[in-house]
Amino acid sequence: MPVFIDRTRLSPAHLPKRLLHREREFSLLRQILEAGVERGDDVFYSRVQVVGPVGAGKTTLCLMVGQEMQRKNRKLLHVYVNLRRFASSKVSIYRYLVRSVSEEAYSVSLSAEELLENLLNFLKNTGQRLIITFDDADYHVSMSRGRDTVVYDFTRLYEISSVRPMNVLGVVFVSRESGYGGYLDRAETSSLGASVLRLEPYTREQLIDILADRVSEAFIRGAVPDSVVEYVADVVSKPPYFGDVRLALDLLLYAGNLAENDGRDFVKVDDVRYALAETISISRASEYADLPEKPKAVLLSIAKILQRRDEQTAELKEVREMFSVFCESHGLSASGFDKALSYLAERGYIEKHGDKVGLVGVDARRLTTLLEQSLKR
Repeated sequence: MPVFIDRTRLSPAHLPKRLLHREREFSLLRQILEAGVERGDDVFYSRVQVVGPVGAGKTTLCLMVGQEMQRKNRKLLHVYVNLRRFASSKVSIYRYLVRSVSEEAYSVSLSAEELLENLLNFLKNTGQRLIITFDDADYHVSMSRGRDTVVYDFTRLYEISSVRPMNVLGVVFVSRESGYGGYLDRAETSSLGASVLRLEPYTREQLIDILADRVSEAFIRGAVPDSVVEYVADVVSKPPYFGDVRLALDLLLYAGNLAENDGRDFVKVDDVRYALAETISISRASEYADLPEKPKAVLLSIAKILQRRDEQTAELKEVREMFSVFCESHGLSASGFDKALSYLAERGYIEKHGDKVGLVGVDARRLTTLLEQSLKR
């Protein structure tokens, strides 16, 4: 029996009618970007960072603000670029950006610098104005190791191009952390500007509101009891998931599919438990792969020890020794173990128990495979 009205309403790509519990951030981001639109001169454009953990609503916030500003300004275009799709290839990024604005300014034979210049000339000649959101900017900087990045270009547009008027009126850099892995120098960090919107993880109560709203759009009335919504919010609001609404929606989608497959017209808490066990490590796979080098090495050391011994925790002394062996075999300095350990603990990847440490939310065998695969790329 069906439980869904429209399961696409649970997709990360779906933009809800209202952005619950991000009203303040929505208003502030719009205000910052509107300052650039209202001035529209040759010496000022808005630069803003949107920072927050996975599933905090960063992407949805930027897309909804961009959508509203486009609707209110006839000659304004908002272009969203997910930098994770392109890793460190700046020419691929600019090809996508330019084609999103106009095929007329695009040519496959052009370099990144030529594409950017073509874009700026097109905007000048047509009067088209542009706001750009660069998502996963910290990932791009990390993959580029801070060299030749779009962050550098788009915080220094007035230095690297003589085209006037510029008509790029706002640039948003979305990241999980504002430090960019330490790859940006002080001048580059300063050029990002002082406008930083930090999105805190959703609380249990906020998740209940958001999930109930999506359930009303995605499911037949009565198909998802309040107890199911509350259970998902309980689980996802705690470490290691820290309010990841994207994960919460995935769990509801999976649970709904399980209910339909069983021929039921309602979702049970047990469906969510099953979905959680099946999807939780997969949902964090990209996070593990994107960890900085030293924390990744420590995590892999822990996973290998636990896999070999089939135990819940590993001795820190042994983890440190395996970390040193890993660093030596990969040509890395063996310093920074304690800092990397704290990094993992603070973000809920591991739990420390005195002089022992254990994994959170993933089994050692699967984690070893994920990390080893990411190191081969």
